[in-house]
Formats: sequence, C-alpha cells, structure tokens
Amino acid sequence: MRKDFIVAGHRFSIVMDDASPLWERMKANYGPFVAPTIGDNDGMPIFTLYVHEASSWSAADTSGMEALFVGVNSPEETQTDFYKDTDGFYLEFAVNGRSPKVASLRISDDFKSGALEFAGLNAGRFAIDNATMLMFAFSTAGMMTLEMHSSVTVNSGRAYMFLAESGTGKSTHSRMWLENISGSELLNDDNPIVRVDKDGSVTVYGSPWSGKTPCYRNASAPLGAMVQIRRSPTNAATPLSALEAYALISASSSGFRGITSMADGLHDTISAIALSQPCFVLDCRPDAEAAQVCHEAVCR
Repeated sequence: MRKDFIVAGHRFSIVMDDASPLWERMKANYGPFVAPTIGDNDGMPIFTLYVHEASSWSAADTSGMEALFVGVNSPEETQTDFYKDTDGFYLEFAVNGRSPKVASLRISDDFKSGALEFAGLNAGRFAIDNATMLMFAFSTAGMMTLEMHSSVTVNSGRAYMFLAESGTGKSTHSRMWLENISGSELLNDDNPIVRVDKDGSVTVYGSPWSGKTPCYRNASAPLGAMVQIRRSPTNAATPLSALEAYALISASSSGFRGITSMADGLHDTISAIALSQPCFVLDCRPDAEAAQVCHEAVCR
C-alpha cells in the first residue's frame, strides 16, 4: 500500500505492506496530513519511503563506508549514525545513546528514495518517524524550507517559535503562554516546519512530528517572531542582531551541512529569515511573568 502525505505544502509517500498494523498506529500523527491520490495538477512526491518489517534485523558492515556522523548522543535523545557509500547514504537509529540500534535506512544520492528496515512493531513507529523526519529535512533543504527544533504557540493569528537546547524550557514556555496569554494555542511542540515564500513572507506549519507532546495539527500561521529561551533568575527580552539570529536559527535547524548542496540550501533559507524576521532572546524563569514579558516584547 502507498499513502501520500502533505506537510508544509510538500508531498511525500510511504509504501508499506497493506496488512501492517503500523498503518493504524500511525493514524494519530500522520492522519491529519493524508493527501488525496495524485492528480494531473499535483506535484510529485519529494521522496518515497519504502518500509520493510523484517523477521530479524542486524546492522550492515560499515567498515567500507565513509562515516559522515557517528557518535554518542545524549542519553535522552535519538542516536543516528550516518554513512556514505557508493549506493548513497546509510543510517542506523537507536532510541538513545545508551540503547542498541534497532533500524537502518538507505537513502539514494538525490534523497528521493529511502528503504527502511527494522524488526518488530515496537521499533516500527520509532523508525518510521525518524526516517520521514530526516528524509523531509534532507529533501527540502534546497526548497526554502526548514525543519526546526522548536515549540510553537499561535496567538492573534501569528506563530511564535521558542527555541533552545533540549530540556531548557521551550515546552514550559509554550505552556506559560497557553495558561496566561489569552487566545494562545499550541501548533507543534518539537518539529515544526518553516517556509519562506516567493514574496519573502515566512510561514510556520504543524507536522506529524511533535516529540513527547501529541500535537499533530495540519495548520499554519505567519511567523510572528523567533525567541531563544535561556534560564535566568530574572525575566527580560532582548532583540537579536541578524548575525545572532542566523546562529540561533542554524543551531535549531535539521540537516547535514557536510553535504555542500544541503548546506547551501540551508544557508539561503536561514539568511532570508534572519534578515527579515524579528528574533529575540528571552532570559527567564518558568513562570507567568516570563510569558507576559515575552508577549509584550514580540507583539509590539
């Protein structure tokens, strides 16, 4: 069975056995993004992911491959090892830096085709989510699109993105807005998509990937501001320069800058946003006053 999905205006496909129970498990986060069958005037998928649930899974021999990124990540975050060989790219996934690998993904050189393999339903949803997130980021890097690590709250029709390292308080600050700033609603809590349109306007989209918070909204809003969250005993918002904004957005964007074409695409998109959109740093406590200080600064 093949199903198409549209996220931030980009169509992609997943191909998997018709009878796989994973289709049902994926409904919560992918269901809002299901696309109709491709018509004559519809764009073709930016990538197709072929999913294979094997009876057993083992890692490939990577000794003859070029290691692009291999290392131990945070004990709390997904670990992805990334290799290059003559057939394209090869990736392996583990739930975190302390867990064994449970899935592998082979991607073509043009990022348009991926073959995902794993064993067991427990690994399936994790593997599919990580494979689609990576292929989406890789495929759209040259399309003025960013997949970002951020929590996003919409207020008065505009999207406010809270950016920081994991565990710093992005989700907490969104919650402070939801509880204390009237009319606020959550758009996505971990992996929203940002697109720069031809006229230079910037739009933030929900996605099927939202971390630990089940917020899978097929919705969008114009960007209001990006805000870096920093822990502090006091609450204060300060505008960032374009250079500071570039560094902030770059650190929060998915992609692999070791591939020149991808790095160039990310640079163009990040530059366009940093030069045109308001960005702030919010030194704050996790309290209601922080949300009020931030709201006052970004909504002037």
